Amino acid sequence: MEYIRITNLNVENRDESLFYAPHLNIQDNQIIGLIGDNGVGKTTLINTIAQMPTTFRVTGQILRHCRIVLVPQLLNNDEQSGGEKEKEAITQAIIRLGQAKDSLLILDEPTSNLDIEQQRWLIKALSSLKQPILIISHDQSFLQKLVNVIWHIKDHQVHEFNGSYSEYCQFLIAEEKRKKIEYHEKLTKIKKLKKDQRQAEIKSQNATKKKKDMSWSDWKIKDSGKIEKRLSRISTQLKKRITSEEAALEKPQVHHPITFSNVKTTNLDLSQKSSLVRLGIQDVVLHGNKLFSITKELQIKGREKIALTGKNGVGKSVFLAKLFHQKLNAWFNPQVKIGYVKQNIAQEAAVRETLIETISKISVFDKTTTMQLLGDLRLRRFLNNQVCDLSGGQLVCYKLAKVLLGEHNLLILDEPDNFLDISAINALEEFLKNYPFAIILVSHDQNLLKNLNFATWEIKNHKLIKTTDFSSHKNTNIDNRINLLQFKLDKLIADPNASFKEIENISREINNLKNK
Repeated sequence: MEYIRITNLNVENRDESLFYAPHLNIQDNQIIGLIGDNGVGKTTLINTIAQMPTTFRVTGQILRHCRIVLVPQLLNNDEQSGGEKEKEAITQAIIRLGQAKDSLLILDEPTSNLDIEQQRWLIKALSSLKQPILIISHDQSFLQKLVNVIWHIKDHQVHEFNGSYSEYCQFLIAEEKRKKIEYHEKLTKIKKLKKDQRQAEIKSQNATKKKKDMSWSDWKIKDSGKIEKRLSRISTQLKKRITSEEAALEKPQVHHPITFSNVKTTNLDLSQKSSLVRLGIQDVVLHGNKLFSITKELQIKGREKIALTGKNGVGKSVFLAKLFHQKLNAWFNPQVKIGYVKQNIAQEAAVRETLIETISKISVFDKTTTMQLLGDLRLRRFLNNQVCDLSGGQLVCYKLAKVLLGEHNLLILDEPDNFLDISAINALEEFLKNYPFAIILVSHDQNLLKNLNFATWEIKNHKLIKTTDFSSHKNTNIDNRINLLQFKLDKLIADPNASFKEIENISREINNLKNK
């Protein structure tokens, strides 16, 4: 069954095309992931499909053969309950979906407030639905596990790809390789055209010169003028062609990894073994209520990178805020300089300076790295805008850039990937991987956490622990169990009256434990 058919849809903002969709449709068994950079019109597209009010000029045709159930993005102002609010909204939408057979579910950033366990619930719930689903998401792990069609708004057009998100990523990688090969082939072509043009120009100049072995009488009757004009015309045509080829040449973006050599100051560097923070045994409390305990001294060392994990509501954000404000039972290295990105940082700014002026003053990185990050966060177009004139989303990216580029040797990042599109999240991942100082990070983006592969601290069962400590304790218990069983097995083997079945059972149990 066809639920939605879109033909020649054009959405304009102030007489400029926001995006164009020549032909799209939504059918049975489709779970569509709608992706694209921030500001390209993803939410506008789903609102247009759902017949929500819009200030944009919309032309084209949308045929709707279904009831539409839309869950808009919930902008969470309450970290303690955002995930539950999102879950409740989606649950109610699924109930409404079941009340009408021919229904389409549309979700705008459904995972933005969900912790990892809630994300698993959502994937399971959506996978069980029979109706098609259209989802805006920047969560790559979520997209990989769920969608089978991609709509990508890019270069002001909606491109459709039939396949999983992983397959689409492979397609994009192949496209990037093709573009690089094409770029170098064009460079070679331009180089050859320049060589041909220079040769034609030299021949044109030489056409009027008398050769040594030619008599004056022969030279006078030689039609040198026409030869010169023809060669000059060829040279001019080649120049125009070179100009055209160079204008169409698009250099693939190259990311330069950051290292200590990119840093303009040496005041921040501490050795890998240096302690930045030592946390003592304590209870972490909010408004008189105990959230969790630190039962063993913990350290953040000079260039250590830590991912802080745990369910929503266990106290991750509270802990990071107290760590930044130094309101914990802890020792702080006098040389530590902390940069802090907190949730919900879209606040008004009264700064009258331009974006580039403020960033240039605080950045400890060289110009290449600074401009690279500003480009990745979609701020390059607004370098000369005053900070007070930035939109909410631009202001979020500006404040993130200020912290990442600032004079810090410990970054405290509370969900810095919130409000970022996929391209920006990938760039943030690359930046954090190569960042030359210490980081403690909270994120619910499983793909980001997996790729960063930071050491992990977890708040679980009202305790903050290193997962390495937990794993070590678990492994110690397994080793003790294996040793005990091995002792029993040795005694049984030495006992002539022991049954073969009992020996076999213990041997199997030892092997199972070793496999763990």
